[in-house]
Amino acid sequence: MNTKIVSGVVLSLGFFGSLAAAGQAVAPLSERGKQTFMRVGCYMCHGTTGQNNNDAAKALTPNTLPPEAIAYFIRVTPGRMPVYPKEVLSDTEIADIVEFLKTVPPPPSADSIDILKNLEPLK
Repeated sequence: MNTKIVSGVVLSLGFFGSLAAAGQAVAPLSERGKQTFMRVGCYMCHGTTGQNNNDAAKALTPNTLPPEAIAYFIRVTPGRMPVYPKEVLSDTEIADIVEFLKTVPPPPSADSIDILKNLEPLK
């Protein structure tokens, strides 16, 4: 194993451990991802949970794509969505967003919502 990689991991663990010891909480990836999702405006089209509450964009949950696929789309999107270069949204931030999206539970089925069970179909 490469000693530089091992050293980097050990230093990283030490850095985050020292932050925690100093009373500074290290935000979980999913929380950082949620903050980034909101900060860069993803919620405006995809909804605050990525489940899309309008016709502006596709739902990102519950079947979230891997970070590499989302990063590729974000960087070269041919549609209405703005392109986000690495200078605006890093690969790490995209991975954090994906971690946030993975924490979003699927929406309930229509059959599990009492008021929807009793509706008559439209004619």
